[in-house]
Amino acid sequence: MTSRGGQAMISIQYFEPPAALRLHVSSLYWFETAAPGFSDLMRAELGQIRLPIDGVARNSYKSGKQWEGSGAILQGPTTAPTHYSANTRLRLFGIGLLPLGWAELIGLSADELADNATDLGSVVPPALVSSLMDAVASAPTNAGRCKVVTDFLQARLAANRHAARWFTRLADEWLTASPNPQVDALVAASGMSSRSVERLTHRLYGASPKLLARKYRALGAAVRLGMGDAQGWSDAAGDAFYDQAHFIREFSAFTGLTPARFLAQLAPLTRATMTQRRQLPGLPSLVRIA
Repeated sequence: MTSRGGQAMISIQYFEPPAALRLHVSSLYWFETAAPGFSDLMRAELGQIRLPIDGVARNSYKSGKQWEGSGAILQGPTTAPTHYSANTRLRLFGIGLLPLGWAELIGLSADELADNATDLGSVVPPALVSSLMDAVASAPTNAGRCKVVTDFLQARLAANRHAARWFTRLADEWLTASPNPQVDALVAASGMSSRSVERLTHRLYGASPKLLARKYRALGAAVRLGMGDAQGWSDAAGDAFYDQAHFIREFSAFTGLTPARFLAQLAPLTRATMTQRRQLPGLPSLVRIA
């Protein structure tokens, strides 16, 4: 899918992960700009691995932190909109990481990198990262790139299993079963103390249960608006928000735009992401609202 964003034409194509990775990887994608000057606002999102083949990408976080680099980038889950830009032509292969994927493919506690990024080589052996980047860069087709990446991920997965994988299934279901997830329901379903649940969500999701509930409540409303499943703010909000002011405040906190501006100025990457993800039949429910 190709669309115009800022001064540059952008193209993004999504690919469904193989069955062995569907609990770990939200999607695989190839992204490129046809000209320099790309800039876009990314909603709060899951963790990402980005493998730039050409160009230098820059992340600017709400906290004021910035990350710029041309090597393999590991971005933690974000809890606020992130400004993503490049002054050069940019081509990259991306990997969206579900919470279980973060635990078993990365291993780092998610809250250590929430709303921030680092070199992938600081977490994964640098020699493996260098070999991965070379193989992706030399692959002539998207099918070839996907194979290189999935082989890498499956090799990582074979060596790592996380004891709390049951909790990611429970928490993903909690975040998607209702447009207004209640923290007490997650605690009760887990059979653990609220403190133990909070430790796990910080480690696996990069945020507290309360912040996660707010994030996915707002993102779910954004998807309903963006895809035309809701007619106006009240339909998108449902019973999950106190009133219109509460809805606008929460919506803006996680998308960077008011609902009206979101509809009028829907970012090119956001539109492409929403549209193409719906075409992947095996997509986990958490990704459909992320």
